[in-house]
Amino acid sequence: MAENGSVPFWWIVAFVLLALGAGIGAVYLVGGSIFTALPGLLL
Repeated sequence: MAENGSVPFWWIVAFVLLALGAGIGAVYLVGGSIFTALPGLLL
């Protein structure tokens, strides 16, 4: 589907999902105080 030399779209989607999962996991590990500030950073 993707041409040689370009990054496949599914690879980018998988990386973004991994980054979001790691971020959510870090939030749950640190505590709920950051969870209240996270929407402000994203929005």
